Amino acid sequence: MKPEFIRDRFPTIYERCREHGVDISREPIPAVPAAHFACGGVHADLNGRTNIRNLNAIGETGCTGLHGANRLASTSLLECLVSAKFTALADGTDVARGTFRLPNPREWESPTRDADPVLIRQDMLQIQHTMWNYAGVVRSPKRLTRARRILIELREEIQSFYRGCRLTRELIELRNAIRTALLVVQAASLNPRSKGCHYVIEEQ
Repeated sequence: MKPEFIRDRFPTIYERCREHGVDISREPIPAVPAAHFACGGVHADLNGRTNIRNLNAIGETGCTGLHGANRLASTSLLECLVSAKFTALADGTDVARGTFRLPNPREWESPTRDADPVLIRQDMLQIQHTMWNYAGVVRSPKRLTRARRILIELREEIQSFYRGCRLTRELIELRNAIRTALLVVQAASLNPRSKGCHYVIEEQ
């Protein structure tokens, strides 16, 4: 394929790759296998029920097993429509039968100290690199053990260091990221087989 054709046919992709030092008119685009960091991780039935009362999960959030292990989350149109319908019907029945009251939480008092954004970015990068290198699409028990050790230490540091800081979107995302990473590693450790979107390599 001539370089001129690639530049004319895919101008946006061409320029985007050039920004990252790749000339697709001369070399292939570097590609690696990847998957969603969480593939429908909340176990639920077709009524959207989870093991937490009054918490439902449907669609991409839910993990029903309806489509088997190779379904990346519960994102099929069929499952979304079926789960949404049956969850709504079940909720309607629950509302008609039960009595609900809103909680009365105390007024929120936010800390005033600002977290250092450079430190937040560094902690997020450590989570991302740990998950990419040790808990990616290709996994092994040794890699997952190392990932867990790194993440547990980082979780304790995050909880201690940012406890008195004012909440920001970046800080909330960091706390969510470390929790999600640990959950992914734990779930991966419980699955010793190559199943679904992940491959477990045998260690020598």
